Amino acid sequence: MGEKCFECFFSSREPSSKYDKAIVGVKWMNEKLRKLQLCELEILKEFVRICEKYALKYYLTGGTLLGAARHHGFIPWDDDIDVAMPRKDYDRFAEICQQELGKRYFYQSPETDPYYFLPYAKIRKNGTTVYEERFRLARFHKGVFIDIFPLDFCPKPGLFCHFIFNVLAVVNYRCQVDSGELGIPYKELSGKIGYTILRLFSKKQIQKLRKYLINISHCLSDGGHVVLYAGAYGYYREVMPQEWYFGQNTMSFEGSMFSVPAYPDGLLSQVYGKDYMTALEQLDERRHIELDKSTF
Repeated sequence: MGEKCFECFFSSREPSSKYDKAIVGVKWMNEKLRKLQLCELEILKEFVRICEKYALKYYLTGGTLLGAARHHGFIPWDDDIDVAMPRKDYDRFAEICQQELGKRYFYQSPETDPYYFLPYAKIRKNGTTVYEERFRLARFHKGVFIDIFPLDFCPKPGLFCHFIFNVLAVVNYRCQVDSGELGIPYKELSGKIGYTILRLFSKKQIQKLRKYLINISHCLSDGGHVVLYAGAYGYYREVMPQEWYFGQNTMSFEGSMFSVPAYPDGLLSQVYGKDYMTALEQLDERRHIELDKSTF
């Protein structure tokens, strides 16, 4: 049955069978997902406007970069947008964005939201709400958002770089728990010990420790490698040559051109595997938001 016939079929009568209701439910969820994606795209364009005004560097990353490469837009099931910024630009954006965003949007960080403690920033749209099960206990602003990850220089890949990454991973986990996330307890003994020790520190002390470790990372950097310490894919996939990111390159995403890493193929191959362009649709199929409980 063609798409138009399909729509006419359901517009002419109330769904009766369980199958009919399931089809209508799927159609409704897809429409709401698309509405969410377009709302996020609106936020992304506002973010880019500010970056271009102040000559700040940014890059589509994660599933958003994968979507640009594979679909020239969102991965069909994706429900968030990820961008990365070099630490210097990330800090500068934090300084100027609030005066630029106005009342329609909210820049969320530990400095602007006392209940938010994650190691990366978000831009939220005021007057909207998204429901994430893992944050159902959190009290911070929960509007529709895009994620902004700081991109840091790091030591040459090896034991010391791995050590800093792992310590920051435990620090970030402690921060996520403090933000109200229902985190998964560490299985590794080292992680359990590290988390137990960090629970003895206050939130301010944890923030200082995080900044100290990032400063060490920059000071001991060989200038050749960068890392997303707040990334979701672990040490071996988040540390990469700096030339893969830095440079001028753009890709089409939802009908507009956006800045992307200089060598997206290398980055995507390392994160998702060399077959990222042809892998089954389940690649990076992770839903963050429960659409039926969200309003936007």
